[in-house]
Amino acid sequence: MSSRDAFLAGVPHPMSAAPLLLAWLTLASTPAAAPPPVHDVFALDEAAFVAQAQTDLALLERHVRGLRGLQEAVKQSRAVYQQKQSVPYTPDQKQLLLSTWAAFFDYFVSVEVIRQRYWDFVKVPAHAHPKKHAWGFLLTHGALTTELAHGLTYAELTLGKKQLEVLLDEPAPEYGLPARAFARFKDKAIHVSTSTQLLTGDGYKEQLRPLLVKAGALDAPRVPWLLQEMKHNSKVAKGLLTRRGATLFAKATVDLTADTAQRAFFPVQRAVAEWMGDTRVRRVGQPLISREQALSLLEKMEPGDIVVARQNWYLSNIGLPGFWPHAELFIGTPAQLGAYFDDDSDVKAWVATLPGAPGSLTRHLARAFPAKWAEYTGKDAHGDPLRIIESISEGVSFTGLEHGMRVDYLGVMRPRLSRLEKARAIVRAFTFQGRPYDFDFDFFSDQTLVCTELVWKSYAPTGDMTGLRIPLVSVAGRRTLPANELVRLFDKEYGREDRQLDFVAFLDGREAEGNAREADATAFRYSYRRAKWDIAQE
Repeated sequence: MSSRDAFLAGVPHPMSAAPLLLAWLTLASTPAAAPPPVHDVFALDEAAFVAQAQTDLALLERHVRGLRGLQEAVKQSRAVYQQKQSVPYTPDQKQLLLSTWAAFFDYFVSVEVIRQRYWDFVKVPAHAHPKKHAWGFLLTHGALTTELAHGLTYAELTLGKKQLEVLLDEPAPEYGLPARAFARFKDKAIHVSTSTQLLTGDGYKEQLRPLLVKAGALDAPRVPWLLQEMKHNSKVAKGLLTRRGATLFAKATVDLTADTAQRAFFPVQRAVAEWMGDTRVRRVGQPLISREQALSLLEKMEPGDIVVARQNWYLSNIGLPGFWPHAELFIGTPAQLGAYFDDDSDVKAWVATLPGAPGSLTRHLARAFPAKWAEYTGKDAHGDPLRIIESISEGVSFTGLEHGMRVDYLGVMRPRLSRLEKARAIVRAFTFQGRPYDFDFDFFSDQTLVCTELVWKSYAPTGDMTGLRIPLVSVAGRRTLPANELVRLFDKEYGREDRQLDFVAFLDGREAEGNAREADATAFRYSYRRAKWDIAQE
């Protein structure tokens, strides 16, 4: 019997699902557990809705991988969690604990965004819209079981430890943590209504099989994985609740009484939650930075500039702390590249030493990387020249203005290096182009690269290159480089004679206004301190 046939075995009539669906809907209206209504995704036509659901399912799978990796990291450092609370944590221990919690928090919020986006499936009639109802349930319950399995596991390790709870609950903007983040985490992971939703959803899943078949969901990519993940996570969560449920609830009772009066859902701030549908549906293809602003900014930019970028709710580095999630290397068009480098005497002298004595940097790139040069001299899907090298989920890619600069926030910094050094960095970047994205954030491997890793390795100092001295940081025990650290470095060195980066521009998004403003170096210096999920800029 196939896994699909096994899933269909013993299917009751669809009408018998009504009592469980009613129970779920009742829970959805409970103030302590229900998120604000998010209708936008269900307003999409059916094809667009299914496409969005499949995209979000792929994101959920990625988040699950990240959470499992963090759980393994916690196991390796379990001793610090079991340390006597009368013994103060060292600075290194605090850094480990905070960076790990920040990564967990990041994943929890990201999964919760998916859950809340599809929460209103309970209001979509199954008989009239089977695909929307089925996919909505799968994503809602898949997200919930993920949150509870990993949340309860983390809660069991951390709750009831006063020194640790105080540390985790304090605001830490440099890690992207708002005040009382841990209290809101407890509100979600250890709330009786949320746990009841787990049981209700598990029961409803068993009675929803005919609808899943009718919707064609069972054979869709990743759905078999999701069903197995639901089963596994539900087993883990129920096991923790059975073994430790009473203890966990008792430890959290006092805080929950206060927390739920202020926040009825975890852990997205109320103003942010009200925008969630907009940022994923209405604003798809409508970033806060206009095309005119991006074109104007191009006039200030030079090859070799470092760009940091952010799209609200489209984080490229989930699990890495801080407001800025993404970094890029600006190289300009082939014509700009040639105009900037080919007449520079130092660059020409260096190029003359390369195989074949190509005579100019652009000729060297064309000879050394013919396929890459052919791609770079083409156009993007919007008909724009390619100007940027960045590591995205598709891999290290050449991109244009619409992808690399039409975002919600954009900062540009210029390395205080010679054109020769920048030319060397761009050649290195060409070497990396085409390699896969590094979903494991392993800075010690060159075979896959995350976005900041591309910038870091392109400008890394060597015997014949001063480069940029950008220190790595520890995140959950792993040495890596969140994009936020690039802005932190700029701020730390600002105004010094030996500073490594100069300010070029900052386009600061305004979510409430639906646009972006040009801001100064002072605002940019502060930007890395913003909490990652607080996107309501005044």
